[in-house]
Amino acid sequence: MHVFVRPTQRFLSCHVCEGLLFDRREVKMTTTGMTFFDLDWLNASATGVICVRCGFVHTFMGSAFQFVPPEEVKPGDLPVDPLA
Repeated sequence: MHVFVRPTQRFLSCHVCEGLLFDRREVKMTTTGMTFFDLDWLNASATGVICVRCGFVHTFMGSAFQFVPPEEVKPGDLPVDPLA
């Protein structure tokens, strides 16, 4: 999937390898207080956006981004991928 970042109105490119395709998973934002009381399950969740190429995890809270299937994206709208 591609990731469109709403505040910047651009597609995300990986901060490490400049890849353009990402996977996702839930990420718990652990805090020492909740861990101390063994209540990690009460911590807030974020969305981990994982670069398919290098595995770097970008973390997003809230809804300032959206996943877009590759077939719905015009190639000209994407940043340049230097490794493509």
